[in-house]
Amino acid sequence: MDLLNKNLKFLNEKYPGMADLIEEKKEELLDQEQLEVMTEINFEGEEILKVGRNGRQLYLAGRRSAQAAVDNQIGALGKIEQTAPVFMVGMGNIHYLETLLEHTGKENVVMLYEPSFSIFYAQIQRINMEEIFKDRLIVLAVGGLNDTELKPIMSSMLRGDRVPFVKHFILPNYKEICLEQIRQFQQELTQEAKTYLTGANTERRFSTVFVDNIFHNANYVRTGYQAKQLVGIFPKDMPAIIVSAGPSLNKNIDELKRAKNKAFIIAVDTAIKPLLAHGIVPDMFAIIDGLKPVELVRVEESRNIPLLSATSAAHSVLDYHQGKKFFFCQNYRFVDRMYQINEKAFGAMQAGGSVATMAFSLVCHLDFNCVIFVGQDLALTGNKTHADGTFQDKMKEEDTSHCKMVPGNVEKMVPTRPDFDGYRIWFEDYIDMWKKKYPDFRVINATEGGARIEGTEIMSLKDAIDQECKTEEDVSAKIRELEPMFNAEEQKKILDYLHDTPKEFHQIALNAQTGKKLYRKLEKMANGHNADRAAYEKLLKQIKKNTLKIERSCDYHLVEESLAVANQILGTAQHFEYRDFEEECRGIADRGMKYMDLVEECATLLGDFSQGIFEKIRD
Repeated sequence: MDLLNKNLKFLNEKYPGMADLIEEKKEELLDQEQLEVMTEINFEGEEILKVGRNGRQLYLAGRRSAQAAVDNQIGALGKIEQTAPVFMVGMGNIHYLETLLEHTGKENVVMLYEPSFSIFYAQIQRINMEEIFKDRLIVLAVGGLNDTELKPIMSSMLRGDRVPFVKHFILPNYKEICLEQIRQFQQELTQEAKTYLTGANTERRFSTVFVDNIFHNANYVRTGYQAKQLVGIFPKDMPAIIVSAGPSLNKNIDELKRAKNKAFIIAVDTAIKPLLAHGIVPDMFAIIDGLKPVELVRVEESRNIPLLSATSAAHSVLDYHQGKKFFFCQNYRFVDRMYQINEKAFGAMQAGGSVATMAFSLVCHLDFNCVIFVGQDLALTGNKTHADGTFQDKMKEEDTSHCKMVPGNVEKMVPTRPDFDGYRIWFEDYIDMWKKKYPDFRVINATEGGARIEGTEIMSLKDAIDQECKTEEDVSAKIRELEPMFNAEEQKKILDYLHDTPKEFHQIALNAQTGKKLYRKLEKMANGHNADRAAYEKLLKQIKKNTLKIERSCDYHLVEESLAVANQILGTAQHFEYRDFEEECRGIADRGMKYMDLVEECATLLGDFSQGIFEKIRD
């Protein structure tokens, strides 16, 4: 069977009916597009595609290095979260898709939209589709073939808590080949984002989980504690022990009993249940994830253990918790304002992206000279991600075939996931930075399994406790002695600020209305062809001034967070090239009006949403 027929057979299996559509519409679409798709060998000996159109040759991969061009574009996307939906416009030389799939996991839904049937048909004659598409969740849409399905596909991908993490990009030169199709795609994607944001049950869906948590946790910040209040309350020769929930925790969990009151023991959220099951009560536990279910910590003994929390952590966990809440200092203007009005500094610290990295950042700032890691596998030990007794230990064993192999603490090499490996690298960088500042600073990895973290001393937990845990102190008592961050008068100031927050959101909405008027004026000016460059520049200056007024609001970043999807989508349009300055102004006006429309709707709804939460908070 030749490659084309093999691909058609596979496509029909993965996307029922697609092969029939290809055969039915092939001649019509090829004739309609009049594109000449050719191959060429580039400077590095790679076969690449080029398209002939109107006497020009447009390359779909780097003429010098295809992979270098791909790496630049994929690298520009930044971190791709595990749940992020990814929209990719153009098959190109297929290198882009292959590299993208290497940077994403099976949880990511990838939509590949190829606006040119000619390019698509050329590709299915030269590449093995099954090798690339098999076992991955790739939604395929092709111009003229099944692009009528774009809107419902977009709609399904833009639902749920994945929305804030969406990624979207257009391959090089496609705007020269299929500009109108791409603009239509942009418009539909933007509209679907808008529909998502303003649909049924808008307040809950529109605000995003992040904003929802920030609002709900605001009162806990007002009446609670700041993490930096812990600085200086523990003996300097006492170590900190960070207990993570990797599978290796099963090996040495009982040893931790000997460290009680001889170390500051802080556990990540997933470790709390197995610790309590073994009769070990940590001095503190930590949470950072905005999506963690309360079942993770739902055990009566945990309710009064001091909690270290990100301000955007799952509010259901904070609602369940009844003890002292210490907030980790993240750089959110809305929260920072609570401190500023009381002439105090929030003092942001690096969180590192995980609950374990947050805990490590904290103990470093608490001036501990020695930190001990336990259960910090950062690998799939025994094909498992978590220790027994955690909320996640019932998950099926993971397939390690797509994992990266890295040096281990015990085994020579161990499999790890991209997210785990990212945290490993963060630990290594942070340890190196801290050791340069404080040469006597030590980190002992007593995980007794998992991935090696450079810069740590490998030791059994028994030996680490014997050597480092020599000073005895009632750690919990030290924490109990602390007073809330804000006194009654300061809490009242914060309460007034929270009650004024809905007004600020509505002011943002009013400024967005002004922005829309200015963009409409720009559009009319460009369509009229009767203004000089100075008039344009004057109007653009007014637009910039109004936009800065919006962006400088201390609540704007919450609007921006809620508009992450639209921002990604609209931002991509900036890569278009325009024939002249007037066309560019029309493009600016079009994007500006759409964005200001979304800002207005978002700010209005967040104003109503925040009012519903904050009016329940009284002295």
